[in-house]
Amino acid sequence: MNSAKSALKLCFKMSKQRPWNTRLTSLIVTLSKEPEVSAHAHARILEHPSISAAPLEGNYLPIVIEDVDARGLHRWLEALPGVSNVDVVFCATDADADAD
Repeated sequence: MNSAKSALKLCFKMSKQRPWNTRLTSLIVTLSKEPEVSAHAHARILEHPSISAAPLEGNYLPIVIEDVDARGLHRWLEALPGVSNVDVVFCATDADADAD
């Protein structure tokens, strides 16, 4: 799946500076096939300060969450109108981030 490759590449090429103790979570967000609803969800996702996104591939949006705990954002994405599915591609689980 090209979207998964895009999400992993995005992990290594971030658009925002981040503190070293911030965990990265890479996701594939599947947007609705309804263009208007999908466009609204896409815009909301791009506005979020903890999210970096690669270009859309069809209705798949590869994103990276830059946050100490991505669970809240994952739930927010799942509940967002226009989002059909959220798949985890990568989740950093290093022990150093837990020590902070």
